[in-house]
Amino acid sequence: MSLQLKLNLMITCMLLVLLTISTFFVVKNSREDVRAEISSSSNLVLHLLDDEMLHYLSDYAWINSGDSISNFRLQSLDNMRHLKIDFYDTNGRLREINHKAKLLADANAPPAWFVKLIYTSDISMQKKTKKIILNGHYIGAIVITPDPSYEIAEVWKDTVSILGLLAIFFVMINVLVYWAVQYTFKPVDRIVDALTKMQHGDFNSRLPHFRQTELHEIGRKFNAMADTLQESLQSNCRLTQQVIRLQEDERKSLAHDIHDEIGQYLTAIHMDASAILKSRKLSSAKESALAISTVTGKMMEVVHQILQRLRPRVLDELGLELALIELVNHSRQRCKNVKIVHNIDKNLGVLDEQVSITAYRVIQECLTNIAKHANAGLVSINVKQDEQFIHLYIEDDGVGFPPVISGQGFGLAGMRERIQGLLGEIHIQSANNRGVKVTVKLRKNVLEVVA
Repeated sequence: MSLQLKLNLMITCMLLVLLTISTFFVVKNSREDVRAEISSSSNLVLHLLDDEMLHYLSDYAWINSGDSISNFRLQSLDNMRHLKIDFYDTNGRLREINHKAKLLADANAPPAWFVKLIYTSDISMQKKTKKIILNGHYIGAIVITPDPSYEIAEVWKDTVSILGLLAIFFVMINVLVYWAVQYTFKPVDRIVDALTKMQHGDFNSRLPHFRQTELHEIGRKFNAMADTLQESLQSNCRLTQQVIRLQEDERKSLAHDIHDEIGQYLTAIHMDASAILKSRKLSSAKESALAISTVTGKMMEVVHQILQRLRPRVLDELGLELALIELVNHSRQRCKNVKIVHNIDKNLGVLDEQVSITAYRVIQECLTNIAKHANAGLVSINVKQDEQFIHLYIEDDGVGFPPVISGQGFGLAGMRERIQGLLGEIHIQSANNRGVKVTVKLRKNVLEVVA
């Protein structure tokens, strides 16, 4: 069930509760009206009869007559529809009534359930009997019986009108609420459409400016997320292209080294070996063998350099601490005009293989960038550790670069991607002519966190 439908149902239920409560109070007021009308009519009739009886105080010879003449003029009270007034003589004979007609069932008559509902109230349906005594003689009794039929019919007409207005109000409110809820949730459809487009790879989708405060904040956050995803996608595309280009450059470089270096050495070995085979003098054979030995040593150095570029063997053999020290010493030999100061904690402990390689590559990339671009005179390298993390601090006093291009180069972008892939953190601070400071935080055991 959608939220829009839930809200409509909730509001409809609340309106139904209000309608029920209103109906209850309407019925309650109707009961009170019927009771008050009948009670007041009964009291009025009793007062009228008391006044009428004064007419007969001087003459009551008519009492023993057997005619049916209206003596109390009860028919003059036929407008008292809420009461049935009967006069009985001393013999119990009905001598006079106010009216004979009762409310007949017709199209305007109230339904039985409404009559029953009204009758359940505290309306007194007991008859009232007034004994008639004139000059000390009992001449009969007048019986007043409540008859609320007419009043209930009138109340029913009023109740139908009120309930009709309530029903119209109920329908109109429901229509307005449905329209208001639909209008309010209309932006949700746009949000769903934008999310669907983004799900299918359309990161150009954006949300408009919503007037509602909550939806405006959602739209702003959505657009910011879409911008971030689009930038990340573009960055990943650039990074992928640069990785492919770098792989091709590396392969070309390796092919060049193998062809130029190892190929030449193999050619020299082949020539010296042929000379040994053709030589008839031991001295000539020794010279060729010595040349082969020299060339083989140079080949071993070239192969070692190639393997070092592919993967630092010292990292597997000696661990991260000694591998970093060797990397720093090698950088000192290549950049003799740069002073490199290092402080590396001993016993870095057991690290995940990817963490060790990443830490090594980060410092290697930083030293390479410093040698190529920084024009620095002092480089500081610090490697610290605690129970869970290893911290790298690389800082130089070179020319730096503007913050706008921070992280856009392949080396920095590659480091960032590699570190974030290991759930680490990297911060690069730089400004023109103020050097560069790289801070890296790596978790020692990434596999435990991922698992």
